[in-house]
Amino acid sequence: MPLITATETIALAYVTELDPTMIKSEVIQTAELKYVKPVLTAALYDDVVANPDDYAILITSYIKPCLAFFVKYAMLNQQLLETAQYTPGADPSLSPALVEISTAVLLPRDHRRDTMQEVLSIARSKQTLLQEYVITQNYPLYTAPASKRVSGFRIVSTNS
Repeated sequence: MPLITATETIALAYVTELDPTMIKSEVIQTAELKYVKPVLTAALYDDVVANPDDYAILITSYIKPCLAFFVKYAMLNQQLLETAQYTPGADPSLSPALVEISTAVLLPRDHRRDTMQEVLSIARSKQTLLQEYVITQNYPLYTAPASKRVSGFRIVSTNS
């Protein structure tokens, strides 16, 4: 089971209400494995998934906000191109205007790009906060990475 639901993702990362069924669990799971698991490292991630109650603060305050924005980032192009369900309220019949699919498709490329970059920037910021929190908590199952990237180059520690 993913560490965040579609409803929680919408509440944390979206301004506009969406139908939670628009956010597929496969997208959430993929974002979790791609962006959260490497930060936690495999052993800690597996323990968090198996024992979420033991990590309530970690999950609620750090993982969910991070994951919500990475899910939004992963879904944004699809949502802009596939849906006409962006409404100002939960009941589309009360909305004076729905965004038509043709309007979403005609969104200028620069606006889409800028929106994607902004969402990614927020997600990476949340990921940094998650990583800093994990490091300061000294979780016994956390393993610090043996290498890091500097200016695109992987730097490996030679201290053995």
